[in-house]
Amino acid sequence: MEYLLTLDRKVFLWINSQWANPYLDFFFSTITWLGNGWIIVALVFIFFAMKRRVYLRRHLPWLIVALFLSGLCIFLLKKIAPRPRPLSDFGPLIEAGKVQIHIVGERLRYGSFPSGHTQTAFAAGTYLSLLFPRWSLLFLSLAGGVGLSRIYMGAHFPLDVIMGGLVGIVFAWVTWSVRNKFQKHPSHSNIDLNAV
Repeated sequence: MEYLLTLDRKVFLWINSQWANPYLDFFFSTITWLGNGWIIVALVFIFFAMKRRVYLRRHLPWLIVALFLSGLCIFLLKKIAPRPRPLSDFGPLIEAGKVQIHIVGERLRYGSFPSGHTQTAFAAGTYLSLLFPRWSLLFLSLAGGVGLSRIYMGAHFPLDVIMGGLVGIVFAWVTWSVRNKFQKHPSHSNIDLNAV
């Protein structure tokens, strides 16, 4: 376990420090907003309202359920495993001048494990990928970008992001499966964005 945590810190420092530049600062500070639940719901609401209004009733509530349940799981895991954020974890090394952390945005110190932004992005990305399979690469790439942004911005370690992503994927898949089992209307998962 100690080896895994050491590797986790090394990968964090490589991404966070070695990649640092103003262009990525702008890119990651923008894409990270896709890990905000309210923004995801608003964007999906607008998309469904413009392209296929029936999805507001058939899918938006289920997407919200996936986001809520996976978010609740993240909340509980943060209570069970109160891992410090990189800024606190590397605190003594930062003070000694041995390590520099590239922080973009808020200077977070506690509640690192798992990443809630990544959970939100992957829950939404997975659900939308199941609904629109032909666009799954786009949705999952955006979710992956959110996860990477949390490391780059200095908010999370890679293991936090991986676990957050897994939680989002699992809850989205379970929600999708339950919806298909109990929904009276047939699934429209074979419809792509060009058809809606």
